[in-house]
Amino acid sequence: MKTAPLNGIVLLLVLSCISSFVAAQYESFQFTELNRKPATGKYRLAHPFDIVYAPDNHLYITEKIGRIIRVDTGTGVRQIILDIQSKVKLNISRSGTVATGIGQNGMLGLAVHPGFATVPGKDSIYVAYCYDWDHIRISRFYFNGTSIPPASETVLLEGIPAGSDHSTGRLIIGADEKIYYSCGDLGRNQFNRKCEEIRSQMLPTVTDMNNEDYTNYSGKVLRINPDGSIPDDNPLWNGIQSHIYTIGHRNPQGLVWQKEPSNGVPYPTLTPGGILFSAEHGPNSDDEINILEKGRNYGWPYIAGDTDNVNFQYVQWHTATNCNGISFVENPYNVPAGAIVTQEKDAPAAVKNNFRKPLKSIYTDCGGQPSSRCALVGNWLKFPTVAPSSIEYYHLNISKGIPGWYPSLLVTTLKTGTLFRFKLNAAQNAIVGDSIGYFKSVDRYRDIALSPDGKIFLITDSIGSTSGPSGQNLTTMDHPGSILVYTYVGDVLSLPDPNSPANPLRPNPYLITVYPNPARSYVHIDLGKALHKPIRYQLYDITGKLALQGASPKDDFEIYVANLRRGMYILKLYNGYGTELRVQKLILAAP
Repeated sequence: MKTAPLNGIVLLLVLSCISSFVAAQYESFQFTELNRKPATGKYRLAHPFDIVYAPDNHLYITEKIGRIIRVDTGTGVRQIILDIQSKVKLNISRSGTVATGIGQNGMLGLAVHPGFATVPGKDSIYVAYCYDWDHIRISRFYFNGTSIPPASETVLLEGIPAGSDHSTGRLIIGADEKIYYSCGDLGRNQFNRKCEEIRSQMLPTVTDMNNEDYTNYSGKVLRINPDGSIPDDNPLWNGIQSHIYTIGHRNPQGLVWQKEPSNGVPYPTLTPGGILFSAEHGPNSDDEINILEKGRNYGWPYIAGDTDNVNFQYVQWHTATNCNGISFVENPYNVPAGAIVTQEKDAPAAVKNNFRKPLKSIYTDCGGQPSSRCALVGNWLKFPTVAPSSIEYYHLNISKGIPGWYPSLLVTTLKTGTLFRFKLNAAQNAIVGDSIGYFKSVDRYRDIALSPDGKIFLITDSIGSTSGPSGQNLTTMDHPGSILVYTYVGDVLSLPDPNSPANPLRPNPYLITVYPNPARSYVHIDLGKALHKPIRYQLYDITGKLALQGASPKDDFEIYVANLRRGMYILKLYNGYGTELRVQKLILAAP
């Protein structure tokens, strides 16, 4: 790559026809908040959960209150095509009319029929929703081109366990045209369900199956025929066949099937016999990226991540003396009196003998500190987990796409407001290197969809409250209840070769995080390791003029930018010796 100076003339020429750009790593993206475009009326989504880019070039989004909306990907205009709020159960706490907390139930996963919009009579949409406070059903509806008549519902499977915590609910259709559905552990063994035993290792009996009692489906991933029946080639568990495909899960919120490499046209094709990937929340550590294999055990609650005995042990609160009379403590090393404790390496043989290690464990520890003492970003991120909420497969490889991205897994997160990319090897059975973060903001990214030509669509939670060990709730988010679109546009600036030793933007040993980007009022600087202080910063505008400068003696500080003109800037960071630590493109966006 040729080197060009970062002068005002070059920047002004390049940016004169550009509205809003986000620099992430060495790639640049155009950013749009689709639901705030002029023709939309600037609406907000009502607690979205799932987003699908369908072959008719529209987005289909579930809102947990009990609606499906259809969104034009060009104008952002939405249409409510199904409203069954009267049938959907969702825990919401309010202050007056304002929602302050929301449960992990309601209307959840959505998938479209493989022949949707391409095969006459196949415009079916599959949806999972809570029809009572304790159970989920999976139903098939028919889209008639303008709406989904509620009377078109066909119930495929119901009685799947659910609740206000860890209901999970991700739903996809694989290349085998089977429905895959993820069930969480219902938040047992923690908080207000601390005295309930986790059932992720428990299996249904013959009597259970005959009575359609699916209580032990919690903590499992299911594989279901399109009519709701049990596939003949599903695995046997203790000699019994059920909808259960894999066991030993905690909160597997992401599911995606491998796709064939594509040039962006037509709609992507799922790989026959391909790999099923998942993303799963860890407890206080060990978020996971997994390859789901038929009949395998993923360890929970005896194993979180791998069997490394680091920052996790299974404390069985339900065995504690007077469990109902004591308070739950968010610390894996707090053991209440009488409770049984199992180390990961001491997991039962039935678990270890069939255990499938994660493709990747994220944050297995917090830099040597015990989990009970690990707090990042001023307690917003409590415990070293990122809460992966969904996963997508990056399929573009032929003539189009972002250079170097194929094949990759894209994972959205709730606790860091970041999209992480994990590069796969050629066989797609291992992750190469570490994760790369994109689009960091003060948001909770709920789900992701890709257009055939590679546009990235992210939906965000409407409010910042959570259940579980997430620390302080977000009271103000950058883009609540939104559809964010990131379009790759190549390099905005002609920058030095990232591998050149002289390049100030090359990867370096200083673990520095700058977010959000785009920013509005503040830019947060988080230094991952001790550096010589003070840290000096400079912001240059697109003409090359110094717009702001200052210094801080802290490892974690904010720069107030609300008074600066909106647009693109160059941020430079220096340590106390004057060594340049970081040069980064930064966008200041309109409120």
